[in-house]
Amino acid sequence: MACIKLWRNIAAAGMSLFLLAINCYAQDQPQDHSCTVNAAGEFVNPFGKDGNNFNSGWGIQAGGGFAVLSPAEPGRGRSLYITANYIYERLNATSMALSAANVTSANSAHVGFSAVTLDPTVRFPVNLQVGLYLSGGFGWLRRGVGFNGPNPATLTQSSSPTLEKLAANSGVFDLGGGINFGLSHRGGLMSYAEVRVYRGVAINSGTTLLPLSVGIRW
Repeated sequence: MACIKLWRNIAAAGMSLFLLAINCYAQDQPQDHSCTVNAAGEFVNPFGKDGNNFNSGWGIQAGGGFAVLSPAEPGRGRSLYITANYIYERLNATSMALSAANVTSANSAHVGFSAVTLDPTVRFPVNLQVGLYLSGGFGWLRRGVGFNGPNPATLTQSSSPTLEKLAANSGVFDLGGGINFGLSHRGGLMSYAEVRVYRGVAINSGTTLLPLSVGIRW
């Protein structure tokens, strides 16, 4: 019995040391690096004037940046990044808006939004695998509307279904936040979910977009 008890104690001590080693290994591996890149798919809802004219749609997001402030210890304290972000969203016009536009021969219409913004980003670690972040900034927005329909190739020398395109460029503000989930104890690779608001100014002041993003970040 004494021998069995001894081996139980040895096994328990060994397991404790093993778990401690794993814990120390994880704590030595920060999720955040000095540089960051990301890519995501988006579901986007329009609001305001554009919300009355266009349906919800899909888009893409990509970005990257670098850290200007990092905590002394991994997972302890805030990090500050300067990031640049790009989005492209495509939404279809509602039937009511298409009728109101009264474009001859058009049977559908769409809008494409492209934006590039510069966004300071603050990351708040919850633990070594999970972190929250907030970001916001200013940049450039292009809003382009296209009307689609039968296009006589004999006159246009093109088989494109787009009859007419109208585009406008302006500034845009954005503000958002999200959550990072570490995918490896080695650190670095993360999945993330994010919500963000884009608000156009000047000629695009009727544009307010709410993209919901899910993607991968390093």
